[in-house]
Amino acid sequence: MKAPVNLLPSRKDNFITFKVLSRNKIKYLSALKNKKFRNIYGKYIIEGEKIVTDIIRQGNIGISELIATENWFGLNEKLSLAIVKEKYRADINDFTKISSMESPPEVLAVLDIPEYIIHMPEVTGSVSVALETIQDPGNLGTIIRSANWFGIKNIFCSEDCADCFSPKVVQASMGAVLQVKVHYVNLENLIKELLSFPAYTIYGTFISGGSVFACEPLRKGMIVFGNESRGISGGIARMIRNSITIPPVMKGNGQVESLNVAAAMAIVCATLTKE
Repeated sequence: MKAPVNLLPSRKDNFITFKVLSRNKIKYLSALKNKKFRNIYGKYIIEGEKIVTDIIRQGNIGISELIATENWFGLNEKLSLAIVKEKYRADINDFTKISSMESPPEVLAVLDIPEYIIHMPEVTGSVSVALETIQDPGNLGTIIRSANWFGIKNIFCSEDCADCFSPKVVQASMGAVLQVKVHYVNLENLIKELLSFPAYTIYGTFISGGSVFACEPLRKGMIVFGNESRGISGGIARMIRNSITIPPVMKGNGQVESLNVAAAMAIVCATLTKE
């Protein structure tokens, strides 16, 4: 193994020690694209200059490994890297092997997959979102991003939803996966438990139902969204007492019959969480 290399930026008081990326490390980083290996190592990757730089500046999320080009280290010499355990220098050829992006960035970070505990007082006292069998990574990432925008802290996914720590979901969330707690649970059991709490409302989104625009603002409750093509399954649908829909609007030469689930989630949340 090559010895650590020292990089001396222009500021003499900010001496950085980093390691050269080895073949084994490249193989390990590339394996994290796969859910199986993310689960084995308990790690996932966030890439992109803005997202990684924001994490470092916030300073409240530990970074296991930071991989960047020498150019990136030089341009960001004033950043405090105290939250980074290990720093690796890589070149663009290395990034083409480990990056999931079409145009590889000059920096990526490896983070621990968090283990969230469901705090019922928090859940029953606020608005949360439940997702059943959402399989498109882009949809899931956009939903997480929208949830963060509307101040929703908890998302409950059925166990067959897309993995929120996959590269495509992380990118689509634009870093919001760091701010929203995504839980993978048995939705039927969770909804059954939540229905026992008084004054807690559970809405389900369906093709037919009451207009979401006629609903009162939701202060504490859950909004359930179903699979992109099949919607909410029968078992969960039978437990939901409040069915809502986004009424279609006639425009131009035709009628819009359905919305992308991520777009529908944004409209419903914007309506139900308004002040």
